Amino acid sequence: MKRAFAAVLVALACSGEPAAVPPETPVTPQAAVLIEPPRLRVGDVASIEVVVVTPPGHRVHPLKPPASVPGLWLLDAEALPAETSGARAVRRTRIRVRARETGSFEWPALRVEIEDASGARSELVTAARPIEIVSVLPSFPERVEPFSYRMPAADRDARAPLWAAAAGSLATLALLSLIAIARRARQRSRIRAAAAAGIAAYQPWVEALAAIATARDAADADWRRAGGLGACALRRYLARRFGVTAESLTTEEIAAIPRPLRAGSQWPAALACLRDFDAERFRAQGDASATARVRSALEATQRFVEASIPPEAR
Repeated sequence: MKRAFAAVLVALACSGEPAAVPPETPVTPQAAVLIEPPRLRVGDVASIEVVVVTPPGHRVHPLKPPASVPGLWLLDAEALPAETSGARAVRRTRIRVRARETGSFEWPALRVEIEDASGARSELVTAARPIEIVSVLPSFPERVEPFSYRMPAADRDARAPLWAAAAGSLATLALLSLIAIARRARQRSRIRAAAAAGIAAYQPWVEALAAIATARDAADADWRRAGGLGACALRRYLARRFGVTAESLTTEEIAAIPRPLRAGSQWPAALACLRDFDAERFRAQGDASATARVRSALEATQRFVEASIPPEAR
């Protein structure tokens, strides 16, 4: 009997009232930027997420991504479904970017407009985030030509039939043949057009000088477009005249490859022109002297092209 009574006392002492659940801490609206991966290589695609945390019942206005960011191409933006957990609601906007040139850059501060349940509006500002873009050349020190197209690797346990592999090879060969035929047809049409204009042979410097003249005509109306036309004309000329894959490389990557034998002492001038074009084309905002700088770069490009024409073609 004494043992049973003692057990009842112990049970009463241990039971008690349930512990009170502490109230949740009120959520303060916040916004932040997450970059993954934080360090990019030229050509890499990264996801930049703008995360906004608010109490439930708040409305977040659609986010406006920046018009342009130095060092990056903006690919697309997507507003993800909102996530609600307890006293907080999380909204994410995912922006995909591709690294286009090496250097240290900055993702700009963004303004996020929110509206509470009563309709009162306020604004959040995200902090600017540094972005570092490095070259892929250190990983392939001996390589100077671009990589060929490559399909994703199949699973290790996959057993593709031989006929499928053969069909894929035949389709690839057929596609390459069509591309080669199309290129030859375009080249023949250009040669015929040049011949009709009184030009003995269609030469790369003829095309380059004509493109530079077009860019100079467009400089007054749109200096940024003129710089882009000049850069494209110079890159195409380097590819056709010296066999450099300039159309698929950044300026820094072009500067890192061996100097073409036929370029001689003119090669540094070509690199300087490319750097001048990049400095203007990728400038966030222009100023009063932007047109003059683009015109100066176009004139330097014309001098380089004229100096690199073979003596027998002058």
